[in-house]
Amino acid sequence: MNKESRVLNKNKKHIKELLRVFVASNRTPVLAVPVILALVLTVALTSAFTLTGCSSKKNSQIDTTDGITNILDYVTVDFSGKNGEGTAYVNVDYDGIETEMVGGEEKIKEMDEVEDLSALTKYINAVSSISFNIDKNAGLSNGDQVIVSVSYDDTAAQAAGVNFGDQSSKTYEVKGLKK
Repeated sequence: MNKESRVLNKNKKHIKELLRVFVASNRTPVLAVPVILALVLTVALTSAFTLTGCSSKKNSQIDTTDGITNILDYVTVDFSGKNGEGTAYVNVDYDGIETEMVGGEEKIKEMDEVEDLSALTKYINAVSSISFNIDKNAGLSNGDQVIVSVSYDDTAAQAAGVNFGDQSSKTYEVKGLKK
């Protein structure tokens, strides 16, 4: 099973669990339509992140105390290939970004009310607005520097009550290319 299939299966299991919790806690079927749409959007966005070449690398140091989600804390750059012909790959831990935005693992576990799903949709919109750019990703040599820039929709971030901080780019040194 390839990486994309594993991520999609993981997301499907997560969606099924959210639906199970929602159905168990709510009796009004009319509310199910917007909830199901939000869940489908979650799967679509996560699938899009996976299929666009961004992977998920866990950041074990999620800081929910400062109120700022520094997006670039969740970005790593991998380098492969030969020296002089190297390639850069941007990896993003979207789960980590989402966890910090919400306020930590415990807050995510507490989200099971219909009101929480509205907030979750705002978080999804904020995360889906994030985009990355790398100034050069091919023809790299050990010691070169690449710059990863991030942008996002300020309106979506504000609607979710998220502060992404002021850092808009980060420089990475090319290392580990074969000689």
